[in-house]
Amino acid sequence: MLRVLRFHINDPFCNMAIDEAIAKCIGENLSPPTLRLYGWWPRAVSIGYFQEIREEVNLEFCKENNIEVVRRITGGGAVIHSEGELTYSFIVKNDGNYVPFDIEEGYKVICTPIINALKRIGVNARFRPINDIEVEGRKISGSAQTRKYGAILQHGTLLLSFDYSLLSALKIKYEKLADKQLKDITKRVVSLKDLGYNISREEMAEILAEEFKKYFKLEIFYGEINEFERKLAMELINKYKSYEWNYRR
Repeated sequence: MLRVLRFHINDPFCNMAIDEAIAKCIGENLSPPTLRLYGWWPRAVSIGYFQEIREEVNLEFCKENNIEVVRRITGGGAVIHSEGELTYSFIVKNDGNYVPFDIEEGYKVICTPIINALKRIGVNARFRPINDIEVEGRKISGSAQTRKYGAILQHGTLLLSFDYSLLSALKIKYEKLADKQLKDITKRVVSLKDLGYNISREEMAEILAEEFKKYFKLEIFYGEINEFERKLAMELINKYKSYEWNYRR
């Protein structure tokens, strides 16, 4: 059985605390495999576990525009989270039953139902290793992953729309785009709205849940976080709000 947590909006610190709490509980056999679908408010930038916040984030811009910054437990790069984005987390035990032990293959497996959901609404998406989903060479979804506590946690974004002015929140390293011969980051990313598709986050969340069900051949039930997860998440929120965690490198 796959538990689906319906689309819900939380603040950045709560979002990261819930994902980590679920991963810990799944690793300890206190929770079932889970697909969580959520949004962020206020707007935020999340940075990867190994990143240095001052190198990746325009902190002054974020402060002036009420954008929070939080460090994830997953790797990957800095990501802007706004009201035009649907975020997912898929969390299962790290036992090879649903997700391969190989990292790249693991990303591909979890991204496949997302690609299927996009194709279902008419968007010809494809997987680009190691952790992106693209449409005509432009990134519409990116994911990050960690394997700890005996669980696999992969979470990522799907752009339904995007306010490109928010890119000023990041310190873009243009050398990252050199292999794509791009000078303008706005030409690297794309949203469903840019492609002419208008769909709500709630609608897209339902489609994603159905495609995860089909791909993993699991019955789904719509549930809530349990008491173990709730208690642990409340404790973890303090970590995600702390200076020591967010400025740790």
